[in-house]
Amino acid sequence: MRAPSPPSSLPLVQDSDYYIPEGNTVIRVEDTLFKVHRYLLSRDGSAFEGMFSLDHLRPGTAKEGESDENPIMLQGDKPEEFKALLWSLYALPAEVFQMPSTQSDVVRFIHLARIAHKYSFRTTESWALHVLTVCQNSSEILSPVNSTPILTQLTEVAVLCNHEELHEAVEPMWADLLFTGQTEDIISAMTVADKLNLRPLLGLAYYLMMLKGRDEWNNLNLKSTLTREQRIRLLSGYYNISRVCDALPTTAPALVHHPTCFMQGRCGEAWQTLWTTMIAKMTNDGGNSSFKIQNVDILRKLHLANHLLEKLLNGEAPMDVPGNVNKSCLRNGLKASEDKVNDVLYGLADCFVELD
Repeated sequence: MRAPSPPSSLPLVQDSDYYIPEGNTVIRVEDTLFKVHRYLLSRDGSAFEGMFSLDHLRPGTAKEGESDENPIMLQGDKPEEFKALLWSLYALPAEVFQMPSTQSDVVRFIHLARIAHKYSFRTTESWALHVLTVCQNSSEILSPVNSTPILTQLTEVAVLCNHEELHEAVEPMWADLLFTGQTEDIISAMTVADKLNLRPLLGLAYYLMMLKGRDEWNNLNLKSTLTREQRIRLLSGYYNISRVCDALPTTAPALVHHPTCFMQGRCGEAWQTLWTTMIAKMTNDGGNSSFKIQNVDILRKLHLANHLLEKLLNGEAPMDVPGNVNKSCLRNGLKASEDKVNDVLYGLADCFVELD
């Protein structure tokens, strides 16, 4: 945390807000100097409390932080992060209790959560994470984050601080963003998922990028943003999902028969035939472009199968297959198909593995 101040090619700048003449400790973050009150930094059981307590062990030597020429040097931090911490320590109650109203406010709380975590300001960290979570869960307080960089920072701080509630609030925001189909957003999601090992996000992002095809992967504008490892994962995923899709027509979701079903053998055969017919129609109906979908688009196939099953249950479509599926069993079949969607969605990451 503390280190001798390295030579800088840029002149040191006194922060306009938190270089307080009455302060008694000078702290340097990059090329910015802050002069603040030591007792404020020592609160909340922070790491600064322990750091300052060591000063009496070096009698007769110039103490770090006593002047601009001998500041306490914080490594690995950014001035805007330290300013966020100082804002939380110096702000008036009315400022502290006002919920964020802009995206820049959200960024300040992200900075605050990150630096409070690093220096063990436990209650400050908890408060910042709570505010971020409340904001993301309530559109009445703040419009949803639509900036990929901010969403990335929210995800990183949720993982850094091991805050499950914030993580759960951020996940659907990524899904909403990814389904808009912007390639750069998908690549950003792939990158953050790779970095933080976020399996649900990794699977969905790679899946959506896979569906765009090689022409998009090889777009000149993207060569610098798709890494070799990401391209290998995409190819691996295409191969693995192709195999799953090839087997899909013959692997209907397991049907649990209703107690009123007295011909389970025939009902089961009719269910498999119905499933095979639905899946085959999606792939082979070349005359209907609104119906035919990519062979590897397994999620869309399953969603469409669920839609067709709902229409059958509601009597909006004929069951144009040999035999009959008990209607109560068909309802169970729809539930099994819906469960299959979730199983596939959460297992997508396993398809996009790096080849040895």
